[in-house]
Amino acid sequence: MKIPFTFLAITALFAFSPSALSQGKGDPEFRDFVGSNGKTIQAILVDKSDEKAKAILKMKNGQRVVIDYDKLSAGDQDFVKKWSKERAVFLEQCVGLTVRELLELRGYESFTFRLDNNSMIVEGKLNGHPAKFLIDTGAHASVLHVQSARNMDCTVGEMDQKIRGIGGEAPAAWTDVSEIRLGESVIRNQRLLSADLMKDRPEGSRQMEDAIFGAEFLTQLRAVISYKEGRIFLRPDLAGGDGEVEKVPEFRLFKTLNGKTYKGNVSEKSRSAVKIVTEDGNESQISISSLSEADQEYIDDWSPQRATFLKYCRGLTVEDLLELRSYESFEYERRGNHIYVDGLLNETDTTFMIDTGAQTTVLHINTARETGCEVGPLDQVIYGVGGEAPAAITKVKLIKLGTADITNRSLISADLFKDQSGKPGFGAIFGADFMRELNGVITYRESRIFLRQD
Repeated sequence: MKIPFTFLAITALFAFSPSALSQGKGDPEFRDFVGSNGKTIQAILVDKSDEKAKAILKMKNGQRVVIDYDKLSAGDQDFVKKWSKERAVFLEQCVGLTVRELLELRGYESFTFRLDNNSMIVEGKLNGHPAKFLIDTGAHASVLHVQSARNMDCTVGEMDQKIRGIGGEAPAAWTDVSEIRLGESVIRNQRLLSADLMKDRPEGSRQMEDAIFGAEFLTQLRAVISYKEGRIFLRPDLAGGDGEVEKVPEFRLFKTLNGKTYKGNVSEKSRSAVKIVTEDGNESQISISSLSEADQEYIDDWSPQRATFLKYCRGLTVEDLLELRSYESFEYERRGNHIYVDGLLNETDTTFMIDTGAQTTVLHINTARETGCEVGPLDQVIYGVGGEAPAAITKVKLIKLGTADITNRSLISADLFKDQSGKPGFGAIFGADFMRELNGVITYRESRIFLRQD
């Protein structure tokens, strides 16, 4: 007779730190584990050994039991095999950390963007001049506004090139750029295209950007874009070299105002002093006011949750962290520098291009008609890098990406492939309006899009 659950005293079967899972402030969710005889117990998985095929469960009464994998249901065996202690610690102790905190702890630099009619604008510098950059995942390559390029000491060539987008074609010029700077990210000695980004706009229209910061640089800098946080995160230290492994820095380099440095981690802090455990295990107590401004800000933000994350959850990927925060994720397809996801438009399979540079979602007019959308007259106008294009108000019953449903909306449809030959590669542009509504996060390193419908 098989016994579904084996209760054993816990010995040194597993090397783990009980305190890592017993001092958290979170309220971990108990799982109904089902035995091979169908009986159920409520418990939390606190450790496991795949080599020994055994799991340690913590019951509601605090008792810990060791269970053989084969005494569990097939679904629970799969859960145990996929489970990691890092995830458990995160859910119990670190789930309160924001997306910003989690990414900055992983070594990302972050800075805010502002939304201008849903367009994502970041302040930076072009050849040392203050400049506004439109963050545009739908732009295959970065493009400068030609007048801004001239005003900011770029070398602009002849207007003998062409760029294409909504509105068709527009003349462009090869342009030499000495330096683009966003925060600590510096891109030097580039040859980009410049064009009139205000082409066909009504007189008196306001210029929002000096340049479009396109997908080639977002890819290079391993960008993460978070609408809920209102931030873009970059890893300039990983720029160049597809084979590099992203690692969470093990220690921070603290700098004092008189030039002294300490390499280590914060263990405690008070209002006026901080205790740093250096990489050689020594402790140093330092006056907070003696540290650099950046380090003072870091210490002000420091919390035990952050310390726990660095100690126990370092191996979690960005994908892990967002999914543990209830985001649904999709692996996107990259064609060149454009990113695409599959979904439904009125119950019909449709490919969407993700475009943060598009203020609103736009349907290809032929796709809208073929999928049963109610397309009105072409009495509207939309603008893109190619100039203006006629458009129609279009009523849509359903757009679906994963479990996210967008229902009964009035959108715009237009010919997204004006002046272009060949078969269309997608049916709609999924714009900043819905990315914002669904708390979208885009990660370039992991090629994933994360959505969470509140």
